Amino acid sequence: MNKEKLDSKIRDIFCELTIDKALVRKLKVREQRTIPTFVEEWLISRFQQPDKSDGDVYKDITNFMSNHLPAKTEKEKIKYRLQLNESVVLLDRFEARIDITRDRKLLSIPCLDERNAHVAQDVLEKNQTLLEGGQWGAGRLSIRPEGNNKVIELVEFHPMQSGSVRLEHLINARQEFSTREWIALLMRTMGYEPSAYTEEQQNHVLLRLLPLVQINLNMMELAPKGTGKSFIYSNLSRYVWLNSGGALTQAQLFMNLNTKEVGLLGKYDLLVLDEGQSINFKGADDIHAKFKDYLESGQYSIGREKITSECGLIILANIDLYDGKPRQADYIKNLPEMFHDDALLDRFHGIIPGWEIPRFTTESAAQGYGIKADVFGQYLHQLRTVSHVDFPFGDCPELKGDSRDVKAVTRLASALSKLLLLNPGHPEYEDYVLNPAIELRQRVRGQLAELNPHEFKPHVNIYKND
Repeated sequence: MNKEKLDSKIRDIFCELTIDKALVRKLKVREQRTIPTFVEEWLISRFQQPDKSDGDVYKDITNFMSNHLPAKTEKEKIKYRLQLNESVVLLDRFEARIDITRDRKLLSIPCLDERNAHVAQDVLEKNQTLLEGGQWGAGRLSIRPEGNNKVIELVEFHPMQSGSVRLEHLINARQEFSTREWIALLMRTMGYEPSAYTEEQQNHVLLRLLPLVQINLNMMELAPKGTGKSFIYSNLSRYVWLNSGGALTQAQLFMNLNTKEVGLLGKYDLLVLDEGQSINFKGADDIHAKFKDYLESGQYSIGREKITSECGLIILANIDLYDGKPRQADYIKNLPEMFHDDALLDRFHGIIPGWEIPRFTTESAAQGYGIKADVFGQYLHQLRTVSHVDFPFGDCPELKGDSRDVKAVTRLASALSKLLLLNPGHPEYEDYVLNPAIELRQRVRGQLAELNPHEFKPHVNIYKND
């Protein structure tokens, strides 16, 4: 595929919603501060002008970050300025939560390690995304008295966004691209250069987006180190929470009974458990039971509370290969013991074959234009719950057979249909949507047969209801 033609088509059709991914990498803004790619691209878009050199853009961004995105070592200086009754503007991921018992609107400000700041009523009314797992933006903070104490309050907020995101635009744009060109656009937008991957490898990389466009989709990706498994999840969408190994508790995942704060599975579109082979679950038996309940029904009970959520789950884990394939047939054994339970594994819809994706190299990084990450993240978020009237994609033919196989393939096919804008009846639907969905579920079936060959057959049991 010709790179220049692809760049030109992307720029012409998506206009101000695009950015040169190669320029983003060249400026290396993230080397100055640990920020997601979608924040980095927003900063570059804000300061880039036709008459500015790359050096001037970089200088403007770093000056802005010095003033409004403080390093952790500067947090006490910021608090001191607030104590002197200065107002301070910070760029951060602000997250609000409601304390009903004490009638308070509380705010988390990560760069200040502050969890109990307050947010003004009018600010919250205009920016309710602050209550949806947080929102990156520029917030003005000040100090105000509360009884005998003083509290930090968010008094003004401007969310970080690149412009209007209309799904109608996506539908119209898709008509100008072939399916392979559309996949190349998605690869670029994710941060990968399509020419560095074979078509089959591109198809596998694309599967990483599926739980971002479909509610309650549960997946795994097992691969050797260095294939970029977690890259998009930590950089593409503010609606994703990436947990990188370590210990996880029931309170973190489901609900803290002391504070009544809903856990990660109740806050985000997708929970990513990275370094899955080394996760330590505290209270594994209780978590195991709640996982089984949630992955099946999309709800869980804790104490007297019953929580319903549309959050998906994806587990990323490293496995050893031999001659390019998993070293052992039961490669699921690389995961913590709770996932060796066939009843839990059966609730996962698909396994991405990360061993088919090459290691990420400098040549793998996007070399041209793609959709801005924050815009694309918003597209993906909207596709999860959009009505069929507004977005007539996501169809799957009626399937019969094993209920869990049917549920899994239908959900996976719906996600691929939304992502590629291909419905049944299109000549490419089976190759790009239905067959890949069946293959994803087939790997789960294969592992179930390895774990319990007496109960599970190794092949997906579905057929079309013709």
